[in-house]
Amino acid sequence: MKILATLLFSGLTFITYNVNAQEEIIIVDREHKDYRRHREIKLNDNTEVFKFAPLNMLIGEINFGYEKQISQKSSLDFEFGPTISQISFGVNSHYIDPNGVSQIENGGIGFLASVGYRFYPLDETEALNRFYVSPVLKYKILNHTVEETSGLVDDAKGSNTQFNFYFNFGYQIWAAKTFSLDFYTGLGIGYQHKIDQRIAYEYIDNSWNYFWEREEAKGARYVFNMGLKLGIGKQ
Repeated sequence: MKILATLLFSGLTFITYNVNAQEEIIIVDREHKDYRRHREIKLNDNTEVFKFAPLNMLIGEINFGYEKQISQKSSLDFEFGPTISQISFGVNSHYIDPNGVSQIENGGIGFLASVGYRFYPLDETEALNRFYVSPVLKYKILNHTVEETSGLVDDAKGSNTQFNFYFNFGYQIWAAKTFSLDFYTGLGIGYQHKIDQRIAYEYIDNSWNYFWEREEAKGARYVFNMGLKLGIGKQ
């Protein structure tokens, strides 16, 4: 009897221990699950960013920008500024005719404007921070003048007009509380219309007559962009 009582006592103790252990495991799992459910999205200190794209000066753009948060995960991004065409290191673009008539293309002032919608999909971050995707519409015009060097005809005007759609991928990081670095790249399609002038001449009534001949090229094309924007944040 003593042996049987001892075995029963040991069995009950083992069962009680297992039950308690299982209850403890269930409690730990529930606490961990509850913790994951209640994690909050990290909020930003800034809801607006004023930007400048320094690398765009290489393609004749003085590109200013402004981004405004419109919801927890999205924002609107604007670009605007003047364009300057025919930028070089002091050497003008020119065409020399074999008969001695020459022309020079001089730079002019145009403008650019764009608007984009940005969505920041990553968990635990708010708009204006980290990875984003962004469809963008951009309009840009580059103007220039064409000069005939001997003064036989007045100057003429030319232009390069572009209307592009991009789908950008980017990453915005905050190097300091109010200073951001915005890296982006994208592909798209666009429409381009170029107008240029070429000096022409014909022999009429025993004399040469000089005039500008208009040249145009237009059509759709694939476009690519990439760049960096420096930003100053504002609450």
